[in-house]
Amino acid sequence: MKPARLLCAAIAFVLSVATPVLAAGDADEVALFVNEEPIYAWELKLLLPQIQTEMTSQGQDTRGLEVIERTLDRAIDSRLLAQEARRRGIEPDEGRINEKMKGLAERAGGRADLEAELIKSRITYDQLRSTVVQADLVQTLVETEIIPGIEVTQQEVEAYYNENPELFRGADRIHSRHILMVVDSDATESERQDARRRAEEARARAAAGEDFARLAAELSEGPTAETGGDLGFTGRGQMVEGFDEAVWSLEPGEISDVVESRLGYHVIKVEEIATGPVVPFDEARPLVTNLLRQRRNGAALASFVGELRANAVIREPQE
Repeated sequence: MKPARLLCAAIAFVLSVATPVLAAGDADEVALFVNEEPIYAWELKLLLPQIQTEMTSQGQDTRGLEVIERTLDRAIDSRLLAQEARRRGIEPDEGRINEKMKGLAERAGGRADLEAELIKSRITYDQLRSTVVQADLVQTLVETEIIPGIEVTQQEVEAYYNENPELFRGADRIHSRHILMVVDSDATESERQDARRRAEEARARAAAGEDFARLAAELSEGPTAETGGDLGFTGRGQMVEGFDEAVWSLEPGEISDVVESRLGYHVIKVEEIATGPVVPFDEARPLVTNLLRQRRNGAALASFVGELRANAVIREPQE
């Protein structure tokens, strides 16, 4: 069956699985067959929240069809990998499985509480355990058969470090001054317009060449007036909204237009931008090595699963 057709056929099914409580008998309903081994409704019901959580953490919308497609793909891939593990004679690690089940029970408040929660969704403790067994088989297959031998050379690590310098430099910091015309939150429109007018006048004097620090000492209404409006060095996101965006758009020596924030109206001058320190190669090497290894492991796993899918028979129950 082609993936698009499989997805379309399963959409209604998965949406029905996502309801809070399955109807009687639905838990044993077969969603798909993978090499004639069934994937049940309860398996998708357990898997769906995990996929939704992953997508949410990545800033992705879980209300569309993407979450359904990912759930089905994950279920199929896991079943194919578990089948391959058994074909190669891999046995589940009972000790590791028991520890995992113990942890799940403890997080639920005890086994009785865990089983009570499962019952609400018409899922049994043994069914949950079977998913942990499958995950253990997949983990063992990946760790012992797929990724061993994958290496990342010193030359590759050095090349990545040299080709991506922006990833190994600390955050820039900016030294700025400002002239602030304070506007209270309950100020009238007339008071706001007057504050903006005074800020515009201050900006015009600064643009004409008057010393900015002296202007700030003379005109600024903020607490930094006595230091010539000096705000010192700050990082991105450390200043009030409106000001922060404006200050980071300036070059050293440049004076901003009048900028509004919740404090009032600012005129900003950037004195200096200090570039962040570079992380030495020796410090970055473990991180780069791990990153490249993870990418290579992911590619190897994707290729392996692709081969399993190419030789698999995946069908709907009615076929």
